[in-house]
Amino acid sequence: MRLSIFILALLVLAPIRATAGELALLTHDLGVQAYIDPASGELRGRDHAGKRSFNLEVVRALKHMLGLETPIREVLYADGIRRLDEGGDAAFFNVYRTPQREHLYKWVGPLQREVDYLYGLNGTLSLKSLEDARGVAAICVVSDSMHHAVLNKKGFANVRAEATYAICFDQLKTGEATLAVSSDETVAQKLAASNIPISAVHRIPEPVVESAGYIAFSKQVDDKVIQRWQEAFNALVGSGLYQDLYDRYYIR
Repeated sequence: MRLSIFILALLVLAPIRATAGELALLTHDLGVQAYIDPASGELRGRDHAGKRSFNLEVVRALKHMLGLETPIREVLYADGIRRLDEGGDAAFFNVYRTPQREHLYKWVGPLQREVDYLYGLNGTLSLKSLEDARGVAAICVVSDSMHHAVLNKKGFANVRAEATYAICFDQLKTGEATLAVSSDETVAQKLAASNIPISAVHRIPEPVVESAGYIAFSKQVDDKVIQRWQEAFNALVGSGLYQDLYDRYYIR
């Protein structure tokens, strides 16, 4: 794979390294899907661990294709969004690209597409729609996330905003939250981390949102940098390496 990435780099690398090298590369909520490589000190994705592991390895491949040595750092979701909003050169992933956010950032991707639902313990079996969820005591979401914005826009008055998905699913277990939000592809991992059997959980059939996750860049990042990142991503997909990474890191 290293040779393949090197060959792709020859196709997409452009003389913008000094500008792109100043980027802060940030991600969030890696949990057990990532580890620190003792040899390099880098964040690495675990094999077959899921979406966040896959996204991390895709961005690692892209930064190597672009000749960057900038480390990827994990931050809270709200801190990553704040870093984008404060300006300067920053990239933050995985961020949902919504109409409300479209003009706030610059975008590269999509890294992946998914559907997100509300989940509750089996005592919530009577809940069949988002409208039904208006009556529960608390819906836990990650602060400043797309789910937070969508439910607020729909007028939900029972939203509880927390720093991480792990907190939300822990609160689901303790009863502090009635419902928690997750993509259908990552809910099993979140349940396992909170020691909740998947058989004990009910999913409200109506999705909260259907979305695509991207790398979001602050508006101050030069358009030529965005173009080269997108070209690198397109080359990764076109070469088949994107699928290889998907099979190794996303597929369980």
